[in-house]
Amino acid sequence: MNPDPTKVVVPPGYKVEVFKAGLDTPSSATVDKDGNLWVAISGVLLGSPEADQIDPAHVKIFDRTGKLVREVGKGTFKTVMNEIGYCAENGKTYIPEYGEKIWEMNGVNGELKLIIKDLPIGDHRNGGITCKDGFIYFALGFPSNSGFADPDNHGWTDIPNDPFWVKHQDGQGTTPHDPVCRDIVHTGLNVRSSDGRTTGALLPVGVPAKPGMVIKAQVPCGGSIMRVKMTDAGPDGIYPHEKMEVFAMGFRNQSGVAFGPPGTKWANALAVTDNGANDLGHRRIANSPEKVFIVTEKGQDAGFPDKEGMGFVTNKRFAWQAYRGNPVDRPLPQLYIGDKPFVPKMPPYRFQFHVDGSRGVPLIAANPNPNGYINPVLEWDTNNPIDGIAWSGSGFGADNNLFGAVYGILDTGPESLVPTWPIVLRLEFLDPAGVKWSQFAHNIEPGPNAYQKPENRGGLERPNKVVFGNEGRTMYVVDYGEVYTDFQMTPQFYTVPKSGVIWAISYEGPATR
Repeated sequence: MNPDPTKVVVPPGYKVEVFKAGLDTPSSATVDKDGNLWVAISGVLLGSPEADQIDPAHVKIFDRTGKLVREVGKGTFKTVMNEIGYCAENGKTYIPEYGEKIWEMNGVNGELKLIIKDLPIGDHRNGGITCKDGFIYFALGFPSNSGFADPDNHGWTDIPNDPFWVKHQDGQGTTPHDPVCRDIVHTGLNVRSSDGRTTGALLPVGVPAKPGMVIKAQVPCGGSIMRVKMTDAGPDGIYPHEKMEVFAMGFRNQSGVAFGPPGTKWANALAVTDNGANDLGHRRIANSPEKVFIVTEKGQDAGFPDKEGMGFVTNKRFAWQAYRGNPVDRPLPQLYIGDKPFVPKMPPYRFQFHVDGSRGVPLIAANPNPNGYINPVLEWDTNNPIDGIAWSGSGFGADNNLFGAVYGILDTGPESLVPTWPIVLRLEFLDPAGVKWSQFAHNIEPGPNAYQKPENRGGLERPNKVVFGNEGRTMYVVDYGEVYTDFQMTPQFYTVPKSGVIWAISYEGPATR
């Protein structure tokens, strides 16, 4: 399908164009000091009947006219590429490889250098990356879905000798599990998988937890924003783990990481987008929102895996079935506290039958963070992740606003009655407080092209990143392209070759407020 800018709806005063079309799986982009657009090409992540026709993971560098200047990393990157970021402080481009590594390049003519390695294996790995005041900041996801190396839920739990856990041996084992950012006193929450093994939260598969045991903090850790001084690389150019520090914690799967515009009150505010838990596994967390956080100081905690968005998972919002007092009809039958089945506590009140009982998901940590928790400034529709983000400066008609790319539902339905993707989301921060959101760019009808009437097709498919040009008047929207989902077919995903697009949205009129 040919991309058609007339099928993308934006506010008056803005113009939509196609900067580059016919790309395979573009996932992120950044702009260097010369205005070159560096585009991360993911490579096939989800499968496709035409996988052999899709470019492998690499980076394409285009000049400001759209001419291809260079391709980097083919044959070097072994997994997919989700993020990329340019650092104006040192002129380097940072390239996270979604395989426990981060690379850097010094300019278009530079060479790839590995700078960070041996990050944890799991569902959620290294995400967004940025820099500020001599530090590199990078997101590191929480490996599991909701706190368990559960073999019924993951395909990586029995991988021997995860390099991270070989380096950070905790006495529990070296298969993958969730490294925590602060010492956790365990509630003793376990799952019993279909193969008969009992696995404790935050522990390797087959290792049970006991109430009161302590899980020691690790550096780096899962669900964090880590940082490291640019001057702390070792003689081999690699940043040692022991030189890193936790800037923020308590996230799950962070894609967008961006400081506010220099010279504004947002300059030291770090915006972070976080993908909520999937409603699956033995510790099912329902209705987990997609979230935007603003981190304002070092050490802040968003609370995952015991807190999702505004509340703890013990809130009834996060469970899918109430417990009504029958011990053989437990809503989470594979959960145990120590070696005892987890049986929810019934309240002393009795309600109408259809709302009687108690509902919620049990906690993993018995020791809440004494410093408290931060809440998101926005919660978005479940399983519609807000991925790459960018702040607008002056020149775009919306100063100091935060824009985010909403990628959309993939493998975790159901769909909402009114689809909330694909869009470019705009967040305006109000004075003295509050946030106003709007759909800045969207299709004629809600949903991607498969949801559109034939005459309305050609617009956004799966936007995954937004980034501004140096002049501030143009926003580039990285559109991954079509990934059709059908769990009645094999493979379940159809990544369509050459369907990726880089859209350019330019400001041409008076400010919109």
